[in-house]
Amino acid sequence: MAKKELNSLPDFTTLGDADKIFGKNAAGNQFGFFPSSIFNNKGYACRRWNENLATPIGEAYGNIDYLRELPSLLGLGRYLVTNNRERRKLSPSNSNFFSDGSPAVLDSSMGQYMWCWNAHYYANWVENGYWYEAVSLSPIPGKKCYFIPEGGTSALGGGVVDRETNTLCSIVSNAVKYRGGNNDATLDGTYKSQIGMIATNIGTNTFSTYARKRGEGWDANWYFAQVVPEYLMRIILGTRHLQTAVNTNKDANGLFQGGLGSGVTGMPDWTGFNGTYPIIPTSAGVELGDMTGSFNYEVKNSTGVTVYTAPVPVFFGLLNHWGHIYNGVRGLVINRMADKTEVFVAPSMYAGYNDASVSGLIKATEIPNVATANWYYISKISMNKMCGMPTAIDGSISTFYADAVYIDTVIGLRVRLAGGVAHTGSTAGASCSRTSNASSVAGPNVSSPLCYFREDPIMD
Repeated sequence: MAKKELNSLPDFTTLGDADKIFGKNAAGNQFGFFPSSIFNNKGYACRRWNENLATPIGEAYGNIDYLRELPSLLGLGRYLVTNNRERRKLSPSNSNFFSDGSPAVLDSSMGQYMWCWNAHYYANWVENGYWYEAVSLSPIPGKKCYFIPEGGTSALGGGVVDRETNTLCSIVSNAVKYRGGNNDATLDGTYKSQIGMIATNIGTNTFSTYARKRGEGWDANWYFAQVVPEYLMRIILGTRHLQTAVNTNKDANGLFQGGLGSGVTGMPDWTGFNGTYPIIPTSAGVELGDMTGSFNYEVKNSTGVTVYTAPVPVFFGLLNHWGHIYNGVRGLVINRMADKTEVFVAPSMYAGYNDASVSGLIKATEIPNVATANWYYISKISMNKMCGMPTAIDGSISTFYADAVYIDTVIGLRVRLAGGVAHTGSTAGASCSRTSNASSVAGPNVSSPLCYFREDPIMD
């Protein structure tokens, strides 16, 4: 077959059936060989769910080749990204090296340690009793598509703070200026030490201020950056129940099946252990590269005894997108009122917004009002305006999304805390949300990862 070399992402729907594509992204990194059948039928990767069934398992739909190759098409994996948002791919097999085999240093001297994707389009729709989610490198004809610019989120599942400059980072370092948790130096040298951990006990809005010191295009967990991994997990893995056991076998079509395991959600007596501060170091899993599945990390006490073997979920190199520590979401405001609860999103990340008001924001959806503050299992979410928030709560531990939302009854403006934490068990997951915290609230188990976008993720 003919071979075409592409230096940027094309409109693949225009390519002939006889072509085999050898692609390179904007940074010049190879992202694979793909059969021409990927680009037939207007090319998109899609899963669908029967709305009359409670099963979390999604059905592959449309172009199977496109779905199979989607991780490569999107360039999913770990990169080092400079402040001017130039990225360089790390080795898929070991993040201590670049993809060309040369050594990589993850201490910020070569860039921020990020999990990235190529620019693409996302769409969801309901048709003939099915709910569809699809991703393509070109707009999907006849469907409402959201453009997702090239971007990335911290590969660590949380944020690291340079305590000398109060700048949000994504790095692996045991330097004291990057001490995690609440920056308590008295714990250094003990089993409770936060050296080499992610930072917590900082308000979500403050994490954003620290991130924006890097310049235009940087923030702390902008709502686009939070939901991109969520829908990619559902589409690529084919399930909404990501706490399903890992299955290393592909199905008959060569597609992923199974989940990412229970996640870091079963820590015993976390409060007694270290006051619910981070327990998984930033160095965990560096040598595993862009793996998908789960690996174990042993959490030990003062005598060196393992008190918890933590199963750390990994999605093409992205650690702990759910479980371990809550991640505050920026650009999304939840307005709890007496008669309803509305969700708003900001129209521009580059411009910023005032999270103390809904003025100038765009209404995305409403979440259920409840009489009793509690956890409720999610049966439907809205992806309108990329909000990723629950709209129905009659699910269970094993049906629909199999994740829960904590809904408060206190009137006021709130942020989304996403993912669940190390002692929330089955309520955790990629779609898990806690809606009871103001953006200024800081906690020992709340962080927010660094994110970037090459273009402003505009919402209109």
